[in-house]
Amino acid sequence: MHESCPLRFYEFDNDDSLGQLPQTNQVAYLREYLRDLGVQSVIEEPNYFDRDYLAEFSAFYAISARGYPNICMRLHFFLAPVGRVQLEAALGGDADALGMMQGNYAGFSVIRPIPSAPLGRTVLALYPNNDPGRPSRIFDPARDYKTHIGGIELVVNGLAWQQQDTGVAACATIGVWTMLHSSAFDEHHAIPTTADITKAAHKSASLGNRIFPSVGLTIYQLAEAIKEHGLSPVICQGDIKPDGGFSRERFVSTCAAFIRSGYPVLVLGPFGDGAGHAQCAVGFRDAQPLLDGPVSMADNAVDHLYIHDDNLGANVRFRICTNGAGRVSLKADPPPPRYGGERQQSPTLNYPELWPETLVVAVHNDLRTSPDCLHIAGTKMATLLNQILTHLGTAVPSSNLVFGSRFIALTDYCGPELKRMLGLDSSTLARVRLNLLEGCPPMSLHLGLVRISLADSTPFVDILFDTTDSDRNHPVFAHLSYSPLAAQVIEEILPPLRNNSKIEIPEIGIAVRAFAPTAA
Repeated sequence: MHESCPLRFYEFDNDDSLGQLPQTNQVAYLREYLRDLGVQSVIEEPNYFDRDYLAEFSAFYAISARGYPNICMRLHFFLAPVGRVQLEAALGGDADALGMMQGNYAGFSVIRPIPSAPLGRTVLALYPNNDPGRPSRIFDPARDYKTHIGGIELVVNGLAWQQQDTGVAACATIGVWTMLHSSAFDEHHAIPTTADITKAAHKSASLGNRIFPSVGLTIYQLAEAIKEHGLSPVICQGDIKPDGGFSRERFVSTCAAFIRSGYPVLVLGPFGDGAGHAQCAVGFRDAQPLLDGPVSMADNAVDHLYIHDDNLGANVRFRICTNGAGRVSLKADPPPPRYGGERQQSPTLNYPELWPETLVVAVHNDLRTSPDCLHIAGTKMATLLNQILTHLGTAVPSSNLVFGSRFIALTDYCGPELKRMLGLDSSTLARVRLNLLEGCPPMSLHLGLVRISLADSTPFVDILFDTTDSDRNHPVFAHLSYSPLAAQVIEEILPPLRNNSKIEIPEIGIAVRAFAPTAA
């Protein structure tokens, strides 16, 4: 029977529990990451029942002759000195103490009683963007995680990672597990454990293999596991033939579209000595687009992804590289230490490259449009707009138009996205939202958004696509023009439509037109 045990409080890097673990690449990376965040103190819960580990224990470890315990330890990380005095004050209802703890909370890590793979469910705060002159990091799949210590609630924004143990989970299983933690699924989907994912993958695609211990999943098993959890798998293959790799444009546009939409991307391909490996892309560093022609892709200059890699850790920075044939690879590229000096023993320094060949993404069942289709539509419409603007001889700097595409929930577009883009007074924002609500036919839960901007990033037009139809039938619900000129030229390139309604706001140059498709 388990016994009670007091909490432990200590300074980070001083008699800490991480130092008692086997010094693997994952532990070394975690320590480096926490040091970069500026973690100063740790609260250790010596007795913690973790849902994921209990499922692994029930599925595999409970019948091992080794006698694994079913209880874990959990570490909480803080950016300020936090000891028993501060915790007692917070537990007693002191608002200042609680605010200090929450304001400095940097995440947690579950330590499992598995000697070869102790790092369980781990959620770490994202690096702050301390350089306002640099483009921001895009981490839309991140979500809030709530933890509790003695009844007080602490919140950290991030995305869960854990170390694979090859008993219940291998690298692809961990990747799917991270994907299903995404912010996109918060409201409607329960988060499965790694044991649940492994069982689901073998339910209809075991191919005669035993379930546990798990040594890896095929692409078909990954797809089955995603479907078993009420979602749809999207599988994208490389476009460079015959070797099967990705060109830079297709890889970057696909990853950026999904990550901006809140969906992590599982990247599969040969690694190191040629063995297959899976990494989960959860974010990227935004970048000013390269104006390399009349029409440019908004994310064409992105050169870093942030990746959950079970061999390293969470939010590892990888550079997007290309070889002489234009094929993409991913190379670990750690940033300079935030605490000064140079990295001496970081496990990322000599980490092998991964050569992406397949991307797997879990999306909502009603989202049937591919990112390739949105990309093609954006290219076509931006090209036509450029031609019309050039023909009209306008003063608009039309020699370069920039387009981006992604998926977005209807509620998010009408809610925070419009508020961010318009930045207008409440009455104008209300008029735009009402026109989309009352003037459009019923729109799908998720929209395909193609945003075309001028070379200086001034928004020109948003085009909203139905995502519930096939790529062959790709109807437009509405468009929002950010200037009278955009409203004039965009209607020249859209297909014939009927039952349209239009609202113009001349004082600020905005026009919204909603459409119902022409009857067959």
